[in-house]
Amino acid sequence: MNRPALTCSSKIISHGMGLIRFIVGFFIISVFTWPAFAQEDRTDCERTLINAIEEFNAGRFYGVPIMLKPCIDRGFSREQRQRAFLLLAQTYLLLDDPLAAENSYLEVLRANPEFETDTALHPIDLVYLSKKFTADPIFSVFARVGGNTAPVRVIETVSPSGLPVNNNYNLRLGFQLAGGIDFNFNRFLSIGAEGEWRFTSYRKVQTRFSDDLLDLTSNQSWFTIPVFVKYSYTTGKLRPYGYGGFAIHLITSDNAKFVSQKRDLSDLNPLILPEREIPKRSLMDFRNTLNRSLLVGGGLRYKYGLDYFFVDVRYYLGLSNLVVPTSSASYSGVLAELGHADDMFRMDNFSISIGYYHPFYNPRKLKHARTKSILRDINKSAK
Repeated sequence: MNRPALTCSSKIISHGMGLIRFIVGFFIISVFTWPAFAQEDRTDCERTLINAIEEFNAGRFYGVPIMLKPCIDRGFSREQRQRAFLLLAQTYLLLDDPLAAENSYLEVLRANPEFETDTALHPIDLVYLSKKFTADPIFSVFARVGGNTAPVRVIETVSPSGLPVNNNYNLRLGFQLAGGIDFNFNRFLSIGAEGEWRFTSYRKVQTRFSDDLLDLTSNQSWFTIPVFVKYSYTTGKLRPYGYGGFAIHLITSDNAKFVSQKRDLSDLNPLILPEREIPKRSLMDFRNTLNRSLLVGGGLRYKYGLDYFFVDVRYYLGLSNLVVPTSSASYSGVLAELGHADDMFRMDNFSISIGYYHPFYNPRKLKHARTKSILRDINKSAK
């Protein structure tokens, strides 16, 4: 009695599986054939562009916009769009249609914001037209990550016992990550600001008058806001830049590990007791939270499409005493058991980072055309 129902269900399942196979097959065919169709369209549009150039060279200017329109609407690559609209800008200049010429040149910059005319390669009327426009980015954003080391510069050595001590500060590695923004005055000069999380570390080994050792390893975390003026080169695949400025540093944590060792090396039979490690202690009670520094840096950008990868080298020169003066003068509190007091010191920072830089290009017409440089460029090309 149930056989007809089972047969009907089997047919539904069979039809469903067939539909799924059809959809999967259609998707696979589309994936593999679509690039071929797109490539064919671009090849056809390349022929169209070549034919339009031949029409232009033959003096048949009115036919050029009509020939290019279908491919402008659907098929040109970015590079082909640049060439097509450059041809249209020249065409409209010859047809005495300045508004259409300006709109065409604006499209050239949208296709390639870094395009520049050359008096040695392009007609002088096109060069003059180009000086009415710019695509220079007003804002650029970037992010970077890397490693650092933090040299300690002692202002005054502090000895809680009043007896001579010998302090050796050793460099340790830290790391940082940051994001920032540049506001561009022009293509060469900009002012930038960053937000940077930075993790630093140093080691202090203190030998006391009695030959006792106190080994301190301190780890800090910071939030830093640097502001700087930057000068950048704007031609070539590799583009160096340099900058200098000022930074505010907010120290958010400072934790230290102490290892002490009692020693007496004065006799022929020296006494050296086992090391004693003290659990990590926070030193934030002894730190000035807000600190300042000068910074100088530079780097090299590698052009990748319209964006950049870069390597950045930077040095912060600390201006602030990191230590609260009263903490070292009294050295009372949680560290009294160790007989420890901080030296008065400033902290510098040297860092190397890698990052990614993205300009927000903004093709636009200028209020005042930059035509003063044209005669100079003509004279250069004539030499």
